[in-house]
Amino acid sequence: MTAPAPPATLRFVPLFGVALAVRTAVVALGVLLIPVQPPNPVIVFGIGVAGYPADMVSVGDDHGPKQLRERINSTSASVIEPWYRWDATWFAYLAEQGYAQNRGGHLGAVFPPVMPGVLAGSEALGLNPFWVGLLAANLAGAAGAALFAQVAERVARDREVGVRAFVLLLAFPTAFFYSAPYHESFGLLFTSLALIAWLDARPWCCGGYAMLSTFARLQSVAIGAAAVAHWLVNDRTRRGFWRAALVTLGSLAGIALFWGFIAYEFGSPFVGVNAQAHWGRRPLSPTNLWYAIESIYDPNLSRPGGATQFVPEGLVALLVVAMAVRAWVRRGVFWGLFTLLPVAVLTATGTFLSAHRLLLVSTPAFIELGDALRNRLYYRVTVGFFVLAQLVLLNRYVHWQWAG
Repeated sequence: MTAPAPPATLRFVPLFGVALAVRTAVVALGVLLIPVQPPNPVIVFGIGVAGYPADMVSVGDDHGPKQLRERINSTSASVIEPWYRWDATWFAYLAEQGYAQNRGGHLGAVFPPVMPGVLAGSEALGLNPFWVGLLAANLAGAAGAALFAQVAERVARDREVGVRAFVLLLAFPTAFFYSAPYHESFGLLFTSLALIAWLDARPWCCGGYAMLSTFARLQSVAIGAAAVAHWLVNDRTRRGFWRAALVTLGSLAGIALFWGFIAYEFGSPFVGVNAQAHWGRRPLSPTNLWYAIESIYDPNLSRPGGATQFVPEGLVALLVVAMAVRAWVRRGVFWGLFTLLPVAVLTATGTFLSAHRLLLVSTPAFIELGDALRNRLYYRVTVGFFVLAQLVLLNRYVHWQWAG
């Protein structure tokens, strides 16, 4: 762990206000997109962007989403029903029925406990869980984005880089998931808090936040691995060892607690890992890197929603790898490895399924992108492209089309 970095000059409250306004606007836009659909599908460059019936459900569905929609529509949360799609339906059923009794059986063990816990806790308090799930995600996403901007400024030692990284994160194509009742917002919040603690040389806090982050995304264990790498390369002292150990133990504790709970519920801690095969992910194998690359272009592989390739996801993974290398060279092994490891986890599954959402874990990539895009034209074009792509994916999401 390095000496504490200079404090950020970017203030949290204004950043939080901007991020929350963006999150609120995205929620409203998602709702408004439901009735605004042409009668036939619109295909652009082979990608469906519009024209989907609002009541479409996923292929092979067991009517779970239909039942959930009816349940939501019977409450005051009916206006936000379009936000409960895909994994959000899993979280709702896990909250209501528990991991062992959920409608998908052992498949529910795939999903970490943060959002199901929020939904279950709110219902236990007599609150509407659907409103609480959406509000909690948006508040956490806004706070996480504001804290991330401060991290970016401190890492780059440049206020403008912090602002650009903040904007790029909010504009990124799958950033609308920070408005959905998903894990992503909590992952961003706890990861940002862990990185602030790292910059402040507070290993106990860093380890604690890293543990909370793994409750949202297991890939957040990369924080602990990056801390160990930093000690091996940059700080071979006894004090440095214990600091790295605290961070690593914290990140591993989150996984251990969740897998321990899964073992209690299902009899094995690896039920969730093995269940990944249901979504086309493969058991650990040295050949999985090839299968992951093949999943980008091979049209004969079976994919969710009938997708024919993972080209956008593969391009995002390539961009993150490039930014990881840049971070490693310019910032050190901690930042480079923390950015790179989530990509390695993806390739270990043999597919880039959901890569453009799951790689939101690699937050330092946005710092490097904000630093690289110093040319105003390139920066504005990138932000514009991100926003347009986010609009397309948001439209797909609320209409039950695969969007990450």
